[in-house]
Amino acid sequence: MSILTVNNLTKIYTVGGDTTAALDHVSFSVEEGSFVAIVGTSGSGKSTLLHLIGGVDRPTEGSVFVDGKDIFEMNESGLSEYRRRTVSVIYQFYNLLPMLNVKANITLPLELDGRLPDGKRLDEILRFLGLEEKRFHYPDQLSGGQQQRVAIARSLMTSPKLLLADEPTGNLDSRNSAEIISLLKKSNRKLKQTILLVTHDMSIAEQADRIICISDGKIAEDRIPAEK
Repeated sequence: MSILTVNNLTKIYTVGGDTTAALDHVSFSVEEGSFVAIVGTSGSGKSTLLHLIGGVDRPTEGSVFVDGKDIFEMNESGLSEYRRRTVSVIYQFYNLLPMLNVKANITLPLELDGRLPDGKRLDEILRFLGLEEKRFHYPDQLSGGQQQRVAIARSLMTSPKLLLADEPTGNLDSRNSAEIISLLKKSNRKLKQTILLVTHDMSIAEQADRIICISDGKIAEDRIPAEK
């Protein structure tokens, strides 16, 4: 069953009278429980695509269906709820609040949404990501890899239908990058979390179930990694 369907998605920017198609009639679907990598060089359109799927920007043309609903047919209230409850984003920079400890950073999105955090699920996620002993630590007491684990935990805590990861290893060294990708794969396999990962690194993309290559705003290739 497709959890995500993108139809003829186009995004055109106009600056000083010049127009640029960041995305040019992109179409694809993603099955629930899959791990898909979107790969391309800087300026290829991959991050624009993720922003549109995340509901933080609107397309010039086309549609995005998530769980059977066209997100761009929603009003602003509906789109805001979509961003809070259906989709969650992990960024290159961890975006943790320095005055909050690990536990508080993880549960903050739920509390801002008026939902009571499930203590049992929090314990499970902390254990799953190896953060049990860090729950009362503050961001400045953590390594970069540990901070990104907290960011992943924050996303998983909301039980999103779709987890979007925008260059999640871009600010990490090779060892921590490998650990984060391993944890995302584990989240996909063990928790059945649907993941859409944007990266410029083909070696990272090859670890996904499927690779969509973006070039000049278009899909240049859509394939299964060789080892799959």
